[in-house]
Amino acid sequence: MIRAPLTYRPTHWTKEQLARFREIERDFHVRAFGEELARVNLDLTIEERLRYLAWMRETAQRHGVKTGRSHPADGVFPDESESGQER
Repeated sequence: MIRAPLTYRPTHWTKEQLARFREIERDFHVRAFGEELARVNLDLTIEERLRYLAWMRETAQRHGVKTGRSHPADGVFPDESESGQER
C-alpha cells in the first residue's frame, strides 16, 4: 500500500523519527475522529478513499438522509430567516 507523503520535500528525519511522527498522527486522528475515519484518512489510497466515501453517501441516501443541505464550506449559505441567526 502506498501511503500519502508527509511532504514532497526530501526529509532529514530518520526512519525511527518518521515512524514516531506517524504514530502520533494516528493517535491524534483516533482521538479526534474515531478509529474508522483514522483508517480512512491515513491507511487508504486516494482511490480506496473515494470509493469508500461514495459508498458512505449511497448508504446514507438509502437510509433517508437528505442530501440537498448546503454547507458554508461550499460557499452557499441558507437564508438567515430559516436559521434564525445572522452571520
